[in-house]
Amino acid sequence: MNVHLAAATESALTGLMRRRGEQSSHRLVDDAADADLILFLGNPTHEPHLLLDHPLYRDDPDKCAIYSEDDEYLPLLPGVYCSARNDESTRAGRAFTWSYVSAGGRIANPYVSNTAAEKSLLFSFQGGSTSMLRKRLYKIPFNRADVLIEDTSAYHHWDLDQPGREQRQMGYAQTLASSHFVLCPRGAGTGSIRLFEVMQAGIAPVLISDDYPLPPHAPWDAFLIRVAERDIRRLPELLEPYRESSAERGRIARQAWLEHFAPEREFDAIVALAAAAVSHGPPHEEAFRQRQKSMIFRASLRRELRGKIRSAALRTLKALRLKSPYKSNR
Repeated sequence: MNVHLAAATESALTGLMRRRGEQSSHRLVDDAADADLILFLGNPTHEPHLLLDHPLYRDDPDKCAIYSEDDEYLPLLPGVYCSARNDESTRAGRAFTWSYVSAGGRIANPYVSNTAAEKSLLFSFQGGSTSMLRKRLYKIPFNRADVLIEDTSAYHHWDLDQPGREQRQMGYAQTLASSHFVLCPRGAGTGSIRLFEVMQAGIAPVLISDDYPLPPHAPWDAFLIRVAERDIRRLPELLEPYRESSAERGRIARQAWLEHFAPEREFDAIVALAAAAVSHGPPHEEAFRQRQKSMIFRASLRRELRGKIRSAALRTLKALRLKSPYKSNR
């Protein structure tokens, strides 16, 4: 297939995908007129006009799809969205989920590998406080020595110059290796880089994201455990029966990552899904195009509402701290 790559927004994805594409079974073409598929790359949620007003989309929308890693899901075009939700687009085969290409680029943790280690933890999770689900998870008193839950919001994985980054990466990889299971709760979006990182490490993943549609083709039933968001307090009792099968689940997860999500597989897989999305089932794409303005409007309202809720929560927290008799004198 002839593929033309176009930047939906300023994004390092374009260069990374181009390098991947040069090693793929597809042919990258510079002239969009020669393309069977025009694949936009980037996260246009905050500036959707850059995508909808793009000359390539205006001139030939029926050949256009998108690959987006944005946490906010806004399916203006058919394509691959790392944080898609169960909705009309995914049910129609117009939107698919997949792994995060950028996670295998500059920000990849080089210490995450398929390393055999003694398992001292039933399950673990280390991650930022990026969703209400994670905030709830941090507050649960599991009271078990073989459970590790850590809020690592002070660590910014995307900041390559952060002091102590290498040591944090090494510690994280060691925690993965010592866990029977690693939790993969949704973050700001329904998807999480962690799911694919855990598979890469050969550890059994536990997905906690009710509205996340799994990427197609991988043998999820053979290794993945899904836990409903409402059941996170029951994690020890839900996972304990699977302890003996964790090693085999981790082995299958690693094999699935190698066959489907490894860097050398990503480009071909994304192109195949994007092409399938363009030729999706009913309703016809024109019905979705007629809803683009309302999609943008609703997304803007959701963003505004989240901002107000966040501001209110911060004001409440500040007020509680001011009233506390244990204020620091520093």
